[in-house]
Amino acid sequence: MPERGDTGESVRLTPREREVAQLICDGLSNRAIAERLVISVRTVDGHVERMLAKLEVRSRTQIATWVLSRS
Repeated sequence: MPERGDTGESVRLTPREREVAQLICDGLSNRAIAERLVISVRTVDGHVERMLAKLEVRSRTQIATWVLSRS
């Protein structure tokens, strides 16, 4: 499990989770992400919940920060 402050190198997000993370970084809401990817809002909610757990963070802003740190 990554430690807090880890750059996420050891974290394995699925390709779809990475796609959702990038869209979060782009500032899209869960509803907008769902529309863009043609999936349900609930599916997006699930991806976000799993990413929060995998990255051991508490907010969408921290997911966006993680994405930017890997660029």
